[in-house]
Amino acid sequence: MQATNNQQPITNLINSLLQPFQHFGVHLGLERIKHLLDQLNNPHHRVPIIHVAGTNGKGSVCAYLSSILTEAGYKVGRYTSPHLVDWTERICINGQPIAISTLEGIIAEITAVIENPPNPPS
Repeated sequence: MQATNNQQPITNLINSLLQPFQHFGVHLGLERIKHLLDQLNNPHHRVPIIHVAGTNGKGSVCAYLSSILTEAGYKVGRYTSPHLVDWTERICINGQPIAISTLEGIIAEITAVIENPPNPPS
């Protein structure tokens, strides 16, 4: 589904922010992402995670789980891809898409770590 005229500037902004990270080629292994996560103080260790995988039904399962856990009082984050209408719907907290300003801040934080590693190898 194409973005409407109202969403096109948002989609263009997000695409321009993420474009520098789209490199040609495949780099197998987890070393680079482990290093990045370490530089970001391992945020994945601070939250419980449910990883939904498979061929069909992932979106429905995630929607059900998000709804149930949110109603039970949990703060629920969800990432899905691809988006249907607007890029921000990929990242939701308690069913609400991420704010553009929040996404920009996160991208800036990650970019700073990538471009200026605190302990570059010698």
